[in-house]
Amino acid sequence: MVSRTPIQPNLRQTEEGGFALIMVVIFSVLLFVLVADLVTSAQMAHSTGRNDVLLVRMENHMRLTLLEVLQSLKDDLEGGDAASMMGGEGPLAGAGAAAGGGEGAGGGEGEGEGEGEEEPPSDSRNDAWYKPTPYSDGDLTTYSWVEDENRKFNILSLASPDEEYAQLSKDRLVRLIVSLRENTLFEITNSDATTIANEIEDWINGMNRNEVHRPKPELKSDNQNSDRKSIPLHLDELLLLRGVEDEIFYDLVYAGPPVKVLPGLESVLTIYTSYRTDPGDPAKVASNANAAGGNAAGGNAAGGNAAGGAAEGAGVGESVPKPEGIGVRINVNTAPRPVLRCLFSDSELPDSVLDAILYYRNEDAPEDEQEGGEGGVEEEITDYSGDVMEGMESLKKIFTTLEDLEEVPEFASLDPDVKERFTTLLTTESDVFSIHLVCVFKKNEERKIFVMSRRKSVVIRLEGEEAPRLYPIVRLERRHGIRVLGVDFPEEDEARRRLQEYDMDQYSLEERAWNPFYPDFYDKSSRRDNR
Repeated sequence: MVSRTPIQPNLRQTEEGGFALIMVVIFSVLLFVLVADLVTSAQMAHSTGRNDVLLVRMENHMRLTLLEVLQSLKDDLEGGDAASMMGGEGPLAGAGAAAGGGEGAGGGEGEGEGEGEEEPPSDSRNDAWYKPTPYSDGDLTTYSWVEDENRKFNILSLASPDEEYAQLSKDRLVRLIVSLRENTLFEITNSDATTIANEIEDWINGMNRNEVHRPKPELKSDNQNSDRKSIPLHLDELLLLRGVEDEIFYDLVYAGPPVKVLPGLESVLTIYTSYRTDPGDPAKVASNANAAGGNAAGGNAAGGNAAGGAAEGAGVGESVPKPEGIGVRINVNTAPRPVLRCLFSDSELPDSVLDAILYYRNEDAPEDEQEGGEGGVEEEITDYSGDVMEGMESLKKIFTTLEDLEEVPEFASLDPDVKERFTTLLTTESDVFSIHLVCVFKKNEERKIFVMSRRKSVVIRLEGEEAPRLYPIVRLERRHGIRVLGVDFPEEDEARRRLQEYDMDQYSLEERAWNPFYPDFYDKSSRRDNR
């Protein structure tokens, strides 16, 4: 019988097997971490790249939309809505056509399709550029809204060399700020308004500037022999001043229903309507001026009631440059109520007169002036990616000339001196425009999840020798503050709009609700697609 010795386990092999198992587990965890990190990095890179591509697409679409809007501004001037932009009251009468059948337009007397007398130059809310408009391209929609700067109060009037006029302008600015949000939870007291006005005045006079944090910008028009005002080059400079916060500067929207929109300083103040041409190289200008016997080249800003001081920097022997453009006068057809209210106190211009003027420009125009002919109104349809049917809407009355103010009985009964001083501050034309653009990418329409990008461009429109020309003041800048189309009478406009919606199809209702220039966009309580 053969005895067998039992096989003993190899302890060393057992220990090595356990170590290998542990190493496998460790390497598996490390591999999982590495793979997860690579996947996460790849997803982040993909998302970042996709977002960058989206932002570039949105930027390009807004630039293309800007070209469309600029062309519409040119067509508006060529089409007769502002048939002779620089005539009549405008100091640039020599650059374009005269109003009311004076000298011929820039192209000559024989040009023009209409027969008989030309319509006086006027710009109003009836013009095609006024209404916010969508431009769609696939999954992107850019909404545009053109706002004439001539409806606003120019703060450069505080820099007038006429001390009496500068003080009047300051008083008007205080009244404007107070009336901006009067009788609301966000009203601005007279003390706070005076503080803001003083800050703006000191800013212009250079009293709160320094060479480090708030330097005075150098301009080619500077005169070494005399000091000049520290003219703001951008309205956003006001945000540097004490008392001017984002809530006051930008439009404020708060929930209703209905949604209430309170205008900000950006919607009623401007610096762009007081402009001058580029004076060129100062040395060459001085040389040419001496050679011409003191007739200096260039032009000056602030037509009408000059804001910036035409002769402030003029040297001995130089002639005072002629004013250009419409200047700081305010377009009575488009100016919001606070701007018109600030021009005179309640005692000189009662609220009843001001309300009558606003009611006049909100009344329907006579039937023979409506686009629909004798039938009255015409349904407006705009073709983009789909037909946006804005419903039945009639044209409104406008002041084609300042003499039309006499058609308002309350105004006609005013003191003649008050009427004369009031109309001196007004115009019926516009030549400087802010183009607001908002591009929206709708990620989830039901939950209203979207990506939005805002831009703004400022241009001046002048008549050329053959066709209107647009010159950029601000080419295309990024914006983040809210801007909403204002109305004179919100309650009545809400009722009119609700009635108008019955003529709009489902697509148009949804498109209207997505337009960020209308209050509906900020109304989370109502859903147009549930109606």
